[in-house]
Amino acid sequence: MSPTLEPDEVERLLRRIPQAQAPDALWDDIRAELRRPEERRQPALLRRRVRSPVLAVAAVLVALFGGTYVGVRFTYDAPSRWRVQPLAGAPTVAGALLVQPGNLGRGEWLVTDSLSRAQLAVGRIGTVQVGPNSRLRLDPGRRTEHRITLERGSLYAVITAPPRLFFVETPTVVATDLGCAYTLEVDSVGASRIHVTAGWVELKEGTRVSLVPAGLIAEVEVGGGPGTPYPEGFPLDARDALHRLDRGAGSAADLELVFGALSPPTAFITLRQQSAITLWHLLQRLPADLRDRVYERLAALSALPAGVTREGILALERPMLERWRRDLNPMWSEEAQPLVTRVARRLWEWTMR
Repeated sequence: MSPTLEPDEVERLLRRIPQAQAPDALWDDIRAELRRPEERRQPALLRRRVRSPVLAVAAVLVALFGGTYVGVRFTYDAPSRWRVQPLAGAPTVAGALLVQPGNLGRGEWLVTDSLSRAQLAVGRIGTVQVGPNSRLRLDPGRRTEHRITLERGSLYAVITAPPRLFFVETPTVVATDLGCAYTLEVDSVGASRIHVTAGWVELKEGTRVSLVPAGLIAEVEVGGGPGTPYPEGFPLDARDALHRLDRGAGSAADLELVFGALSPPTAFITLRQQSAITLWHLLQRLPADLRDRVYERLAALSALPAGVTREGILALERPMLERWRRDLNPMWSEEAQPLVTRVARRLWEWTMR
């Protein structure tokens, strides 16, 4: 039997046991283990806190983009039938006499005689007034493309919409609206003439393009590409000379006629811009022996911007031509707009495809 110790004896024995201190590493491990559950919880909480606003912002952006897309599609979708309102006389739709307001369907023709005029509602983006002795057809196109063919006669279009939604095809050219108002005429042989009164229009046939801003006129001959734009009031002899230069049959004398009709360098910005537009187009359509003279005249209106050289312009390097174009007349160049505007326009055109 083991002897029983009194309490005072037990206390005396315990005092004789040597004491030792735990190593620091042990306490470090204990503290780390105590902290570990909290550390495990923190990332999950943090992820939940971050994820909530991100998802909210994403939901708002999706709703905003989706709503805008639906709204844009609703506003700019091209209807299959356009409303026709007689303005004078009695135009006909698909060969039937139209004595009351009616609709023009895709593939149908609107024909006016010498006494009649009509107005078409171009979806929700504008109107077209059709002049006498005109023949016009409503054409199919992509979802937002409002397309017509003007075989002969005249029209006056007023479009209040983003660019490249309204197209008019003639026997010689396609006119693409870039947000504007203009008069377009087609004569009995198919030659076209456009006079832009607001905004600007792109004329294109094959690879040849003319950009016609407000206040300028351009003509397209049968068998030729879009002509060089020229200002209102351009003398007849200068116009004839310009046509010969556009056809590649012009001479130095024709160039002098054009120079004489254009406004000289002046303090009036509008006159400078109009002359610059004509010269910029002409520069690219002349042989090398005449191109240098156009360059000198153009350089007198506006010094070369940074990064553009005489050699590059005379070699018709496209980036340099476009850079000078923006500098010569920012009002008729979409590339001269702020970056945000350019990005928005590119997104718009991509959305409309």
